[in-house]
Amino acid sequence: MYQLGDSKLEVRELLVKAFASAWEGTDKSVDRDTYINSSIHVIDSLQVGPEMIYGEEGQGLLDSELDHLPDLLRADGAWVYYEVPAENFFILTWMADPEKAKEKIEVLRKEEADCVACVVDLAQQWQIR
Repeated sequence: MYQLGDSKLEVRELLVKAFASAWEGTDKSVDRDTYINSSIHVIDSLQVGPEMIYGEEGQGLLDSELDHLPDLLRADGAWVYYEVPAENFFILTWMADPEKAKEKIEVLRKEEADCVACVVDLAQQWQIR
């Protein structure tokens, strides 16, 4: 069970790490920083829960309109990133067991061939420029 004092990360940091992890699975025709920046700047709406984030892409919002970016989330377990580019949405879901998260990724990839699905690499220190 999650306890007060356990490590946490900001929504913004999780999004950067999620988009960087997703970039690893692309053809890399766009450089990593451009991919991360463009992914963040097209967020049109963002719903944040303790163990899930749902985002829709569109015209984009200003940082001041994305008021959940500094919220703190779990930094233990594993976060699963799932996106269907043609449908302009992404979901981040927290899972307690990293092995089950990897299994979930395989299921998602089999169910939707055109999806981007990965376990977010929380260990990397991604910074956008």
